[in-house]
Amino acid sequence: MGAGQEMEDKDSLHRVSIIIPTKNEEDVLEDCLESIISQSVQPLETIIVDGGSTDKTLEISKRFHARVVIEERSSSPANARNLGVEKAGGDILLVLDADTLLARNCLEQATKAFDDKNVIAVLPSQLEEDHSYLELIQRKWTDGSRTSMSVGVRKAKTSGFVMFFRKEVFVKTKFDTKYGFGEDDDFSVRLEKTFDAGRIVVSSDCKVISHSPHTLKELATRYMWWGRTFPTYFAKHINFRSTINAVSLLFPALLTIGLGFSIFFPQIRLVFIILSSLFGARILTVCFRSKSTLFFQFALFDIARSFLFVAGLARSPFLRKRGR
Repeated sequence: MGAGQEMEDKDSLHRVSIIIPTKNEEDVLEDCLESIISQSVQPLETIIVDGGSTDKTLEISKRFHARVVIEERSSSPANARNLGVEKAGGDILLVLDADTLLARNCLEQATKAFDDKNVIAVLPSQLEEDHSYLELIQRKWTDGSRTSMSVGVRKAKTSGFVMFFRKEVFVKTKFDTKYGFGEDDDFSVRLEKTFDAGRIVVSSDCKVISHSPHTLKELATRYMWWGRTFPTYFAKHINFRSTINAVSLLFPALLTIGLGFSIFFPQIRLVFIILSSLFGARILTVCFRSKSTLFFQFALFDIARSFLFVAGLARSPFLRKRGR
């Protein structure tokens, strides 16, 4: 057997299907698909699951010969991921957002980890690249604020959802389509419970760039959507961890409103001075952990995202729509 045939056989041991949920992703999808076709090991297929794009998303998908699956109705990223997996033919699945870029050997390094039969999922590591000042603030904020109490995929080293896993694992778990906020956390918890003997590993050699919202409009969309979908998540996950995350998101907005009231009610002023000191200490901690001096930027970001989250939360009883 020649060396070329031997390498071909080795690469065919794991067939990778890539699933990308989309809705109006023309600004980022082309770069994402370019990073896929540039891989040192090519995937079996790339599946675009579209939730009703009205821009050039589908045109770009077809230009890169991606397989396009249309959701019957615009639902949620969770529903799109489930639908994409149902259509996938690979034994290894990579689910990622459309604004994610893969380093050239990302697939090659991830599939190597699955040679260990006990590995059920692989999480890539983050390459740092910012496309706006707002994105820089969010990346540094994530570096300084992420803890074991943070809601999201456990062990995740990226700011977006990017995960490799065996197809048979996903079939038994799936994303719960009721969620928006915490959908990845709920998936991770159920994954670990269902496959408690399996290993979820972080690959330091498998690198991706996962973006945060680039503009204020994108930031507003994200946090209002999280606020709108938070009650459903919290109803099922009432625990210390989810409560801490709720307090973290609500506290800056409520503190700001309370400080306004303290102007007219001096008797409560001391309470809000103490709470403001705690807020300042939190921001200083994020600065220290992220090794940055963006104190005022972090404070404004935390207050802004809190108000957006509260606005979404206030709308949640009146809206049925689950998608973004």
